[in-house]
Amino acid sequence: MKADFIRKFILPPGPILSLMLAGLLLLSALLYYRAVKIQRFLEPALAVSEPRMRFSQSLNDLILQEFETVDIAGVRFRTQSILIDQSQLYVSAHHMKDTEPLILKKMGRVFLAALGNPNVREHISTILVEARYPLDPDPEMNKRLRTVTMERAGLVLNSLYAAEPALERQFWMYFAATAVPLDPKARDVDWIEFRIVPTERLHIEVLQRLEKYVR
Repeated sequence: MKADFIRKFILPPGPILSLMLAGLLLLSALLYYRAVKIQRFLEPALAVSEPRMRFSQSLNDLILQEFETVDIAGVRFRTQSILIDQSQLYVSAHHMKDTEPLILKKMGRVFLAALGNPNVREHISTILVEARYPLDPDPEMNKRLRTVTMERAGLVLNSLYAAEPALERQFWMYFAATAVPLDPKARDVDWIEFRIVPTERLHIEVLQRLEKYVR
């Protein structure tokens, strides 16, 4: 008697199977809808990032070929730039530590390999040698600091040319030295940055890849 009462509340296998199949179909439809939405977001995101990623990867490969590791005292690697502690390069605004510091020889070989590769060179607009100085409340002091810092940046660039003369002979038009003011509290004030500025060609590739998503 009790078993008959319980059977009243239990569906037969046929309807249960139908409900399970319907549930699976609904779940599949939901997952497909979410996958389509994710794909619509990821495709343009990848289209934007791929040219820059390929360019950055090419530079990273050249850096690793020369330095073999990114864990070097006094050197920091960032996307499209390399920073070197100024203590690794010179002792004053007018004197380098050595005539041709080893670190500059390695840097010179990296830049020579990058500029010597047409596929990489077409994406490089300028390689800036940036020396930093802390901003001072006194305008006259700022002028003096800027002058001294510009001399330091020029000294590093000339030493880079001395370490790898082919850079100056073949690719001097890609290099520039500059002084950059920073907040005195910034931690990178005492570092020299070799910053690779990409060309507009890289932006054009991004726009070309995005074109099909805006039609």
